Amino acid sequence: MEQQYNHGVLFYHEHSGLKDIYDGLGEVAKSLTQLCKHLSIQLSENEGDIERYCKEIKDHTYSNDIDIVFILGGDGTVNELINGVMKYDLDLPIGIIPGGTFNDFTKTLNLNPDFKKASEQLLSSHIESYDVMKVNDNYVLNFVGLGLIVQNAENVQEGRKDIFGKLSYVGSTVKTLMNPEHFDYTLTVDDKEYKGNTSMLVIANGPNIGGSRIPLTDLSPQDGKLNSFIFEQQSFSILNDIFKKRDSMNWNEITEGINHIPGSHITLRTEPNMKVDIDGEINLETPITIDVLPKAINILTFSNDEK
Repeated sequence: MEQQYNHGVLFYHEHSGLKDIYDGLGEVAKSLTQLCKHLSIQLSENEGDIERYCKEIKDHTYSNDIDIVFILGGDGTVNELINGVMKYDLDLPIGIIPGGTFNDFTKTLNLNPDFKKASEQLLSSHIESYDVMKVNDNYVLNFVGLGLIVQNAENVQEGRKDIFGKLSYVGSTVKTLMNPEHFDYTLTVDDKEYKGNTSMLVIANGPNIGGSRIPLTDLSPQDGKLNSFIFEQQSFSILNDIFKKRDSMNWNEITEGINHIPGSHITLRTEPNMKVDIDGEINLETPITIDVLPKAINILTFSNDEK
């Protein structure tokens, strides 16, 4: 097999969700060395390292022949690479290999949740362009959330996620639903204003959040639109209703308690100011401004008909 790329860089964290990161790196490298003539494996020790390496790639101080970058990690690690690529305008394709708890965007890319199988799928993948959300000065691939979604993440005990993975979210979710925090919001979508009180608000680019698929059948991270979901009431019945598939034309007619608003330019203010989850990283607070950047990034994608 002739390698498609000259020099690829694989970023990883030692504290990835893989049980043995070094065994995992070996398995992934078996596939990636079939894609790249030269593969560099780069450890990210501290937050911000991946962005710094992206700057060095842009400046040609890391290497002058890199033509693809890979990431082995969860949604938060992927988010750091997306920010590095966007901030430093790297015109390079990205290969994402799942190594976290939910790996939401790899589902959008039709990749297997197993890192070894996913890296093998990259051998027969193709490049597709995806929208990116710009949230203040940050870049986000999948979603922005506040309220219950942040509260739930914070209720997961420190260190427990690495041990129990998705199971650690079960007790947390029940605890969160029993004690929701409500807040007032002012949401402006394409110059139309919405006001109210809610316990959760989510703005989605990708169709998968927290390990589950949003049942909006025409939601796409390639259409130049964002999708705001306002949870107007909080109850277990809403969770059941979420799993009923529908499209944007009839969502608000048949969905109780969750209002759907599509648009491309969004501003959000809350009272009080609320913490904001961006792709699994809680590092912003309201107020926020969100714009969609159409087809802004290129990612290796595995087609359904290639399975």
